[in-house]
Amino acid sequence: MSGLATLRFKLMFAWAYLLRITLSYAAGNNVAAQTIALIHPRIPRQKKAFIAGLEKIFPERETVEKAWDRHKLLVGLTRFQGSFYAQKNTRWINQCEVDIQGAEYVREYYSQHKGVLVMTYHHHLNMLFCNLLGRLTLPVTTIAMDAQDNQQYQKFGGRVNRIYEHAERHLNGGDIILVKPQRMMRSILRAFEKSHLVISANDFPEVFDDKNRKEFPFLNTVLSCPTGTVKLAVRKKIPIVAAYLNWLGGSRFELVIKPVSNGIDELKVKDAMQRYLAVLEQAIQKQPGIWEGWKWIK
Repeated sequence: MSGLATLRFKLMFAWAYLLRITLSYAAGNNVAAQTIALIHPRIPRQKKAFIAGLEKIFPERETVEKAWDRHKLLVGLTRFQGSFYAQKNTRWINQCEVDIQGAEYVREYYSQHKGVLVMTYHHHLNMLFCNLLGRLTLPVTTIAMDAQDNQQYQKFGGRVNRIYEHAERHLNGGDIILVKPQRMMRSILRAFEKSHLVISANDFPEVFDDKNRKEFPFLNTVLSCPTGTVKLAVRKKIPIVAAYLNWLGGSRFELVIKPVSNGIDELKVKDAMQRYLAVLEQAIQKQPGIWEGWKWIK
């Protein structure tokens, strides 16, 4: 990372902090969404690949431009949320108004005492997604990449650790599993054995275990996806849902949950992935800018 990029990151953190201490939560969300992308050092670099992916699926220029604008809003909102996660006070999350659609599926599946696999994708509000899922008052465990070898971690590792520690307080006894290649399945299996809701992102090509990466039809193209967590869930007959979080403005969010498998009927990994990707397609068709994965569309 260049010195200028580091400076812009620090400026972005300072601006988010200023908004947090001067505005209400709802107003801060709105202002951050409109302004932080203007100083985010990665936005200009992301645009070309992001737009190229969008244009392969959506020929209408207006749709592409609206999706890019929505992406920038959510980048700004995400960085603002990081300002809250980087502090010790955890009471702020009570200001989030969330409408959880499909909670009945999770509660029904959880009653089997097996845990539930929650399949999601790379949207922006990842920690908030985990913590608002915690509103179901069930233990939530999420899988995240162990970034300690990453160059950015060397500069901002303390902040990253504070965000993880903060998020863990809203997981109802759940955990954040930091994974590296060949070091994930045992921890995930233990979480299922404890009847946790286990969150796994299954939409991206950079996977930890290449033998479990498979290609699936997606939006008139092909998407390469990790399937290791799904294989484990299918083998152990763990119920599965697909879910995503959407920001409605201010302090309002919606968390949408769709059923994939009840953990009782026989299911193949291919079928589970197709059902999960159908949920992702439906969300993207409605609002393309909520997905970060356009840069993966070839």
